[in-house]
Amino acid sequence: MPNDELKDLLPGEDYSLEAGQVLRVKAIGFGKLPRFSDAVSNLFKKVQATDLGDLSNMGAVFKVAFEEVVQVMMLVLNKDREWFDGISVADGIGLAEIIVRQNITEKTKKNLAALVSKGGSLLRTQSKPLSAPATDGKTSSDIR
Repeated sequence: MPNDELKDLLPGEDYSLEAGQVLRVKAIGFGKLPRFSDAVSNLFKKVQATDLGDLSNMGAVFKVAFEEVVQVMMLVLNKDREWFDGISVADGIGLAEIIVRQNITEKTKKNLAALVSKGGSLLRTQSKPLSAPATDGKTSSDIR
């Protein structure tokens, strides 16, 4: 696939770090979805456990779930944990904002809601027993 087609498929946004380095921040690819989902799930669990409510107050989120935020960012940016120790607070917050904007779009929310809804109805259908449950009484082979 030519480079231009890849840019169209996974568009990104350039972010200039205070140290002068320019990063291309892209939405995660579908292949990273399981790991991204796990990382985001851990973040949500941590936030919910603290009764923070939602993720709109980034300062509060950083206070209660900083390492979980960094885990998500590590996955998206393909950077190791130590790299984050070397960037400024402003750069960390700026990068986090881009990651949220790129990955939690209205289209993603809509598609995810539809998928969860369909998955839930499938699970309810599959959990219904196909036959009556066994009883402790006599079976037809016991009666002769």
